[in-house]
Amino acid sequence: MKLPTDIDRYLKPLVVVLIVLWCGPEVFAVIELTALLELLGATLFLFAFSTSFKALALSILDWMGRVLLPVESRALMQMSAGIGGLLFGLRLVLFNSLVLLVFCSIPYMILSDRW
Repeated sequence: MKLPTDIDRYLKPLVVVLIVLWCGPEVFAVIELTALLELLGATLFLFAFSTSFKALALSILDWMGRVLLPVESRALMQMSAGIGGLLFGLRLVLFNSLVLLVFCSIPYMILSDRW
């Protein structure tokens, strides 16, 4: 036999009151701890997600640095020496860049005279 909806409306609050009376004030602590656990779960998930993306980005940047930059430039960026060491490294990189520019410009100058 199906109960009418009016009785169901009165039974649900009665069941909640009986649970609260049976368990005592621990029910409210459980509710608060459950809410706290939900918030911490979402926060920790987002923190782990962002940390993994940061680690991935750092590994990609390291790989790109190994592929695209010469050894001298990487050593200059990783250097922890004083200003003298940084200036020496900067001078070395600029000198190598100038030499590369001159060697790359020579074929251009030779070909531009022929045309």
